[in-house]
Amino acid sequence: MKTFLPLLMAIAIALPALAQPAPATGEVRRINEKRKEVTLKHGPIPSLSMDAMTMAFGVKDAALLKGLKPGDKVRFQAEMINKEPVITKIEVIK
Repeated sequence: MKTFLPLLMAIAIALPALAQPAPATGEVRRINEKRKEVTLKHGPIPSLSMDAMTMAFGVKDAALLKGLKPGDKVRFQAEMINKEPVITKIEVIK
């Protein structure tokens, strides 16, 4: 059992990183603060098995929309929440 302990610890440390969906990239097309949505022209999103397209996403927190404007290039993470794709993290790429 002692020989497995370091391996188990390494797996426990790595699991949270593996649970994070891979970031995707896109361009902001439209922002609707009232509906808490951002429309993105995005590349493939492997974690959601989604091809490249333009679509509106809900955001987990309205604060994620602050500072975004049409034309911004962004990196984002999206997850399925209540059977809908929702942006959980987004940042402008400089």
